[in-house]
Amino acid sequence: MNPSAPSATAHPGDPSDLESTLASLAAAAARHAARSPRERADLAEATARSVAAATDAWAETAAVIKLRSRAVANDGIGGGTESVPSGGVPGSLAEEIATGPLVTLRLLTLTASALRAVDRDGLPWSGPLRIVHPTTGDVRTSRVEVPVLPAPGLFDRVIFGGFSAVVRCGDPGGLDRFRAVWREEVASRPAVDGVAVVLGAGNVTGLAAADAICQVFEHGRAALVKLHPLHEPLTATLARALAPLVESGMVAFVVGGADVAARAIASPSATHVHLTGGTATYEAIAASCSKPITCELGSVTPWIVVPGEYSPRELAFQADAVAGSIINNGSFNCIATKLVVTSRSWRQREAFLDRIRFRLAEAPPRPAWFPGVVANWETLAGRPAPDDGTLPWLFRTGLDREAEGHWVGREWFLPACAEIAIGGDSMEEFCVNASELAGSLPGSLAASVTMPGRGDPRDLRRAEALVEHLAFGVVAVNCWSAVAYAMAGVPWGGFPAATRAKPKSGIGFVHDPLLLPLVHNSIVRGPLASRLLPPFLPWHPRAAPLAREVVRLYDGGGLLSIARMLPNLRVAG
Repeated sequence: MNPSAPSATAHPGDPSDLESTLASLAAAAARHAARSPRERADLAEATARSVAAATDAWAETAAVIKLRSRAVANDGIGGGTESVPSGGVPGSLAEEIATGPLVTLRLLTLTASALRAVDRDGLPWSGPLRIVHPTTGDVRTSRVEVPVLPAPGLFDRVIFGGFSAVVRCGDPGGLDRFRAVWREEVASRPAVDGVAVVLGAGNVTGLAAADAICQVFEHGRAALVKLHPLHEPLTATLARALAPLVESGMVAFVVGGADVAARAIASPSATHVHLTGGTATYEAIAASCSKPITCELGSVTPWIVVPGEYSPRELAFQADAVAGSIINNGSFNCIATKLVVTSRSWRQREAFLDRIRFRLAEAPPRPAWFPGVVANWETLAGRPAPDDGTLPWLFRTGLDREAEGHWVGREWFLPACAEIAIGGDSMEEFCVNASELAGSLPGSLAASVTMPGRGDPRDLRRAEALVEHLAFGVVAVNCWSAVAYAMAGVPWGGFPAATRAKPKSGIGFVHDPLLLPLVHNSIVRGPLASRLLPPFLPWHPRAAPLAREVVRLYDGGGLLSIARMLPNLRVAG
């Protein structure tokens, strides 16, 4: 235990308490800068074990937080937490495990592995690299591709079977030069020190923890974590989960309102601000603060369905994935699908949409727990919300963007999605129109593309070019882009053209344990269909036990954990 570490949770009624916490964090960051990669790896591993131990408390508290009344969602933040219902924990428990402790544990494990590789070889990764030319072969558009899946030692061929992920980085002049630039990045970036004020989002409980971890290990900064008011009941649990970082003085949690955040940002001890949240909050901070800001601000997330011939199994699997991306977490996700893009002339369009409608109709409405969501739902739906405190799923097909542009003119943080059928008599025309539409939407965080596995080779090549040129931080092929976040080793953030004045989906990246330089964007790929039911789908009946076993696997459970998963697997149908 570091005697000079700040307490796990500060309640800064007196501004001097906040200043004292920030000063302690600054001193810890200076000490952290002198730690060797091996020592940092040890710290990451110890924190991973602590997170695993806190899994149940973390996920169950998070699930209870979301059993909020309609009045809370409409009028503001309520105090306290409710008890877990007598019938057991909510059905969303699997989502809370996956997006809270599980992804945090995986990030820490990848971080420790990368730091051990740095200690041994000077680079966090020694796998193959390749230069690709997404357009004409002109060197100005070449990219260095770094495959980041499967990650060593994490049983990824089991957990992410059928998936791949590559990070595309700028080409500084060949692979030898890229490795040299990478070594410079590895040596310099984690030694920045200073203190980041981390302003956590209110929708997913793992975001603030991951943001703090990335500040510590990817930038060398200590982190003052200001949780969203919704997550204040989790403060003590998160502090226990990250106990080694708290005890080392590198992380402290603070509770309070916007005034506390403003004081922390204004403090001379704070050198950086990181925000996951809404554009309005970002604009208010950017207008009043001259310090460096990184952020993730969400997006109107598209899912493009390339026309072609899909088998009934493929069609159902992909439509289910779209529906799951709408339903997950009540659609309170920055990457919840908000616009499905289809071809007006695609003969399977109605069958695809019918499958999505079926899944949405089958899914029980979720509680309206997010602040302000009821009023926003009523604005978009054009009718009063139900009196039972839940919000039905809205799925507007055949959208006329000229007459109904409000559906996609902003990110609606509520259970709603639209579908638009665009023209294009050829694959070339469809891809051009789809690319232009996607590029005109607010944000640039992530996009998904469903592509047929067979057809005219020229059409398939054109569809592949669409994937390569979409200007989003992550492009996911045949899967929901949230898979990239779950992988924890795919840099997560908006497309890198953002500026402080025009941030779009954000500035900078998190989830970059490999400390990659010149990150352009990433492409993840999943199977067009699978025999197994994906556990992120909310109708998976054994998703929570599966998620717990993955936690045990990452915590050293090995083959025994894999064996325990088998009874919980279900066939897709």
